[in-house]
Amino acid sequence: MRLALAAFSLLAFSITAHAEAEPCPEDAEQRLYEMVESIGRGAQSDAAPVAALAEWAVATCQARTHVQALAATLLGAVIQATPDRQKLAHYVDLAERAISLNDSSWNPRIGPAVLKKSDGSSIDYFGYSQATGVLIDRVLPYGVALAEAGMPPRLLSGEPYSGCPYAAHSASRLADEARLWDKNVFMKSDQPLFVLAETRLQMLQASCPSHRRDLNFYLARLYGQEVEVLTGWGHHYSEDFQMRNGGWYWRHEMLRDLIFEEDEMLARKAEFDARARPLAEKAKPYLDALYKLPETLAAKDHEQLEQANRWKKTVDASLAAD
Repeated sequence: MRLALAAFSLLAFSITAHAEAEPCPEDAEQRLYEMVESIGRGAQSDAAPVAALAEWAVATCQARTHVQALAATLLGAVIQATPDRQKLAHYVDLAERAISLNDSSWNPRIGPAVLKKSDGSSIDYFGYSQATGVLIDRVLPYGVALAEAGMPPRLLSGEPYSGCPYAAHSASRLADEARLWDKNVFMKSDQPLFVLAETRLQMLQASCPSHRRDLNFYLARLYGQEVEVLTGWGHHYSEDFQMRNGGWYWRHEMLRDLIFEEDEMLARKAEFDARARPLAEKAKPYLDALYKLPETLAAKDHEQLEQANRWKKTVDASLAAD
């Protein structure tokens, strides 16, 4: 396993099988940050000490949010340099754990970690956005690659967690993940990636009672917007096509070509309607749950309901169709 890294000369402790029983040292953040800086300088190629340091930090410093963000950053570098799938699955799981610990222990009142750079200057380090970046840019994409290769990591296993991997007090990182899935699976309900998005969001919905309303919305969106696209036909007129069907044609967002013959349109409509109906059946319980309103509606609730109203119309129409 090789990685473009600079030398980490200040790693002055050994990592043993009993490291998890050690107390987290006061300078843990500094130790990990020095490794992060070393990676940035790009001189060392061996990823093994990077992985070992990160694994030690995840096990030893679980209550230290900045340590976990730095461990996730190191694991992000290791993940992209690991060709062995079994090891990669381990690092993906470990990085998810570090990111979850960073999320659950995050509290802005603790303040930043004051870290020294190699040039002697100091920085205030929070690390929340860096850990989120590892989730979005490394953990989820590489997790998908493993799943597509037949080795799904924990986060795509389909088994609910014993506890939500996202903090009850914040939905920000969960929203970032949901946006990533939405961006990559929209109009792809017939592809394997859509099933992985479905698996992941259902896992979280079952595991995260504090975020259930948001996850009901994300699942309603996953299915509802597919129904909306699949059942959405436009009938238009253009003088440019007067020699074909008198200028009238049908357009569908999922078809590259226009359709001029009604028989062809009806055949494609039947095909798309058949794909839409099971998605509508899946969307309905999540849409219904969204309309069980909390006592006080936040601005986000109003925004979600506005979108859900549109999906509900198409879902109801799909389910009512013969």
